[in-house]
Amino acid sequence: MAPISKTRWWITLGAAIIFFTLLLGVSLQQAWVTGFDRLIIGWIRHPLPTTLTQAIVTITHSGDPQPVTAITLILVLVLVITRHTKGALFLGWNVLVWAGIGNSFIKHLVRRPRPTIDRLVSAGSYSFPSGHAITAMLLWGSLIAMIAWQSHENRRWALGLTLAFSCWIVIIGLSRIYVGVHYPSDVAAGWSLGFVLLTVTQWLLFRKEVPSS
Repeated sequence: MAPISKTRWWITLGAAIIFFTLLLGVSLQQAWVTGFDRLIIGWIRHPLPTTLTQAIVTITHSGDPQPVTAITLILVLVLVITRHTKGALFLGWNVLVWAGIGNSFIKHLVRRPRPTIDRLVSAGSYSFPSGHAITAMLLWGSLIAMIAWQSHENRRWALGLTLAFSCWIVIIGLSRIYVGVHYPSDVAAGWSLGFVLLTVTQWLLFRKEVPSS
């Protein structure tokens, strides 16, 4: 996998700042967090046709632990079979450890209650950060990173998948706000923390590798 660029490190630093700012704001129940959440919810939670609402509910369920775990295990198995052992470890660690255990630890540390009004789906546990948002970033972000490493001969194909996966990360996060189980600050924290962890894992596993000619 390609070395992490200086630009990527700067973006990672920005993501870390966003996460810790939100963590502090939520933990101290600061007014600016409430204002931010209300503003974004006002933009997203508008009445939509029943068919579109059902589609959003289906999308949000695609990020539930069961389908995500199944997708991850299948991809890990494919990577192992094709002898991409580090890629399998990269993906499995990001999704099963960081997004699973790490996210749960932070949730129980912060203990932020979920929104209680007009939920379209059921959800347990605590609200901060969004598990769906961090998982989407780590699952599809891992694939984006691996695609970039293997795409020297077909950059259009790689760009198309990168755009598709990036859009899906955004859609999954926004769907959690629309169905009423997360605040926007939960989702932003999940995305930003997921990006930081993605970079950290990539650096730890691949920092000594160089692209093949």
